[in-house]
Amino acid sequence: MLGAIMALSAAPGAGAADGKEAKTTDPALLAEARRHEPLVAIAEALSEQGKGEYADTFTKARIDGDRNRVVLLATDTNRAAKLIGAAKKAHGNINPANVITEKADFSKRVLDDKVREIMAASLMDPTTEPDIYSASPKSDGSGIEVGAKPDAVAKVKETFAAKATVRTAGAEIPVTTVSGMTPKAASWRWNDTRPQIGGDVLVGNARGGGTTHCTGGIAIETGGGRDYLVTAAHCFPAGTNVYGSGGSYGDLSQIYNSGGNYIGTVAGVLPEWDAEAIDSGLYNGAGFNSDTADQPFGTWYRVTNAQYSYEGGPRVCQDGARSYYTGHGVPCGTEVKDQDITYNLQWSDGSWHSIRGVLGYNSSWATMQGDSGGLVFGINSDGTRNARGIVSGVSADNKWIWWTEATDIMNNFNAKLNPHT
Repeated sequence: MLGAIMALSAAPGAGAADGKEAKTTDPALLAEARRHEPLVAIAEALSEQGKGEYADTFTKARIDGDRNRVVLLATDTNRAAKLIGAAKKAHGNINPANVITEKADFSKRVLDDKVREIMAASLMDPTTEPDIYSASPKSDGSGIEVGAKPDAVAKVKETFAAKATVRTAGAEIPVTTVSGMTPKAASWRWNDTRPQIGGDVLVGNARGGGTTHCTGGIAIETGGGRDYLVTAAHCFPAGTNVYGSGGSYGDLSQIYNSGGNYIGTVAGVLPEWDAEAIDSGLYNGAGFNSDTADQPFGTWYRVTNAQYSYEGGPRVCQDGARSYYTGHGVPCGTEVKDQDITYNLQWSDGSWHSIRGVLGYNSSWATMQGDSGGLVFGINSDGTRNARGIVSGVSADNKWIWWTEATDIMNNFNAKLNPHT
């Protein structure tokens, strides 16, 4: 399951300034959204409690759409019942009858502590390729799965032996080691007029020298209404001036080699989430707007809310520019395979970084190098979009995609979406 992660730098799109908002969406995607929305609301409510008062017992919430239910994994069934009650009290619109509880061996908090410990140890020297590429809690909460460099699997297994001890809880957590592949990063859509939106091409100096091309992702604003555009942190160093594409629509050679109008300057970087914020210097949607480009060229949709991603939940799309311009359009139908994975990614300056996000799979096409920073999104039942995160990495076969979560990114930037008209 684990594959090489490649950073994606380069994407196509038309901004809200084009004035061609799309009014139709694939009916199958809308039907899926209507079916899943009540379950997503339950999962969000349970997870909210699991990060607070009930962190001692909460392991995860997983969606089972086929049975119209949410599976709550918890270490204590009595505490789990109280967690469900607290979620209902905080969110009266959810239906607890759609929740079933399953026993887990370890809480999310305990597993997270061990994953952080494993990944920190794997990057003692951030200039050297690590033996460990990823680590994540097992789906049933019974332990941790580690993805190792193929020629280092035996070495990593020996390191953990049969079990690994979590000092903070005094618990022994089983660690399973599997073979992975080398992570790679990726980065670039096309619109060179303000306001820029998710899917637009970004051009700027790369980490380590040269020029790179990424994709605009999440348009956010601070409390004062200042506009920022989030893209992948592996794209540009802090302080970089970022430009749009100066090329002609559809001309890949021009898009890659021509810088267009000034978009903004990289003002903040979150390495753990592979996210950085580009400051437009403008306010209230004049610089960036919370929309995402889609097909056909010139259409766009409002991005009105953000959601976490859940195994078994709604599938996602991504608006990376290079996928668009190389004939793959806006890839949809990607399934969430691991809703909480920490992975090591090498940036263009040669440094390695541990990043926390989500792993998805699409048997047709997920993403490619050139899509870094592009918006990963879901479909709402009214046809608008929900932000899931930004494209971070890709496998060698372009079927696996790693993204970091929109909600985590916005919380850490202390910002919100800015869907101005």
